[in-house]
Amino acid sequence: MKANCPSCGAEVQFKSSVSVFSVCDHCKFMLVRHDMDLESLGKMAQLPDDVSPLKIGSRGKYKNTAFELVGRLKIAWSEGYWNEWFLLLDNGRRGWLAEAMGLFMLSTEVEQPKSVPKLAEIQVGTVYQITPSKTYIVDDIKEAVCIGSEGELPFRGVQGRKTTSVDLSNNSGEFANIEYSDDDGIHLYVGRYVDFDNLELSNLRDLPADMKKIRSAELFKCPSCGGPFSMLMPGLTASVACKYCSSTIDVTNRNLAILSKADKQMKIKPLIPVGSKGKLFGTEWEITGFMRRADQTGQYPWDEYLLFNPCRGIRWLTTYNGHWNYVEMARFRPESAFLGVYMKLGDKSFKKFLVGKAKVVYVIGEFYWRVKIGETVDVADYILPPEILSCESDKSEANWSLGRYMEPQEIALAFGIKEEMPQKVGVAPNQPSPYVAQSQRVWFSFAAFAMLLAAVQVFFAVTAPDKEVYRENFSFNRGEKTKSFITRPFDLPGGSGNLSVDLHANVQNDWMEAAIDLVDEKTGKTIGFSQSAEHYSGVDEGESWSEGSPDSHFILSAVPEGRYHLVVQPSADATKAGEKTFTLSLRRGIVTWSNFILALFLLSVYPLCIWCKSRKFELKRWSESDLSGGSADNSDDDGGE
Repeated sequence: MKANCPSCGAEVQFKSSVSVFSVCDHCKFMLVRHDMDLESLGKMAQLPDDVSPLKIGSRGKYKNTAFELVGRLKIAWSEGYWNEWFLLLDNGRRGWLAEAMGLFMLSTEVEQPKSVPKLAEIQVGTVYQITPSKTYIVDDIKEAVCIGSEGELPFRGVQGRKTTSVDLSNNSGEFANIEYSDDDGIHLYVGRYVDFDNLELSNLRDLPADMKKIRSAELFKCPSCGGPFSMLMPGLTASVACKYCSSTIDVTNRNLAILSKADKQMKIKPLIPVGSKGKLFGTEWEITGFMRRADQTGQYPWDEYLLFNPCRGIRWLTTYNGHWNYVEMARFRPESAFLGVYMKLGDKSFKKFLVGKAKVVYVIGEFYWRVKIGETVDVADYILPPEILSCESDKSEANWSLGRYMEPQEIALAFGIKEEMPQKVGVAPNQPSPYVAQSQRVWFSFAAFAMLLAAVQVFFAVTAPDKEVYRENFSFNRGEKTKSFITRPFDLPGGSGNLSVDLHANVQNDWMEAAIDLVDEKTGKTIGFSQSAEHYSGVDEGESWSEGSPDSHFILSAVPEGRYHLVVQPSADATKAGEKTFTLSLRRGIVTWSNFILALFLLSVYPLCIWCKSRKFELKRWSESDLSGGSADNSDDDGGE
């Protein structure tokens, strides 16, 4: 539909048949459509410029559905701003693209929703089934107000339009929004988080050319010290920490109220100055804010740097004890598992590491919410090295983020830091173990060699002859001088091999010993050894006991083949009279396991050393955890250290 603006006469075009509201591009008057007529509602206040890459007329495509941006609402709430872009889809339907902190959420409206709860019943963290077969968890509840609009919209997007906005999400990357309005009733929108690159956007703003102009459009003065400042993220920034006096200023209204003042004695110089630019993961980021936070005791402080890119949005760099993490908002709602000890994000399970509170103690630069000194939130960390899943929550919202461990050298290279980076102290919660990859390789090699050893052992066990080559019974009178026994000759076949010598003596509370020489009849070479047997038993205070054995076993290694005989010199307790009998038996080529066990033990020494080092590393990690004390037992399985 085309019509003329009743204020300036310029042509106004409605591209969507459902659009009832528009702002004239020429005179900026708000227009309401009544069939073919337009009614003027007065002039729309000038929309403050921002750093969004989008504009009216931008086009895109998502999953083979093309769309065009035909309208925008600029929404404010107590902690900042976001944009709602009205879309005209090529299939005739209408949709919305929300843009908040660089995150993009594509959604469509659910016509005549039936399962929307009453506003008074909704609480953060509550689960609702607002669409068939899908449940969502409430992430936040906020009072929102429209501060301006442009283009065409399906309802009156007048300045001052108030709504209550409830955001929900699930663990499939889907989100929902319920909008409660006294004027327009209840509206339900469902969709999912999308990446900027996946939207295939075109006809965007020329931000590199516009950025300098946008940032210098307005200069402010600190209401505390009068120091001048401009904003790096206009339209997104909700608070600025003055670089001169460190006062935190609310820039969501023209009054520039002071949110908090820093301790005058506290002056912290960030390692990476605000305004620095660096490239991480193929994207150029600019540091717009620096924050120091600590636990409630103040004993464990850490630093956080706010990163901004117009198309990629907001990220964080956090550092503690020389350890660094690159952090972004989680687009999937984690799911609790095992009574809350684990949180599942997609197909990954993160183990609980720490629960506590985080308090802001110092800020410099600008932020997308109204940060102030002393602000405190509940925090919970779950780890799956090298990643860390964190939740920050208060009564009104719960925000999940996903961090990845980075080496200090990566940060220095990205931001051109020339000075020496702070040394790492201790082990970070999600620091990758230097032993994991090494341990996997070592244990894989150990398993391969152990299987090879086992195969060789089985081969020898199957092929071993294990043949008896000699057996004879002997008797002697212990009361007389015992002569040596010279046995009959016997053959040892099969080249060089082992020879098992077994002695069995008829001893009961007695002992005997035999000095034995194995004599090669061809060369006369002798192999000497001895065997003994002793066995005692009795009853002591009603309890029977026994020790020793009437049997003795000895193995000679690498005995050459040939014809041999034995020279046996027995001896026994001469104080006891009577005849003593014993039996000698020899077996050739028996199966032995000692060499296999020794080789297996030696093979396992290095893997066990690696395991001990890995275990020590994990104990250091978990010593800082709420779950310290045994929690490192299965940490190697987590893919971390």
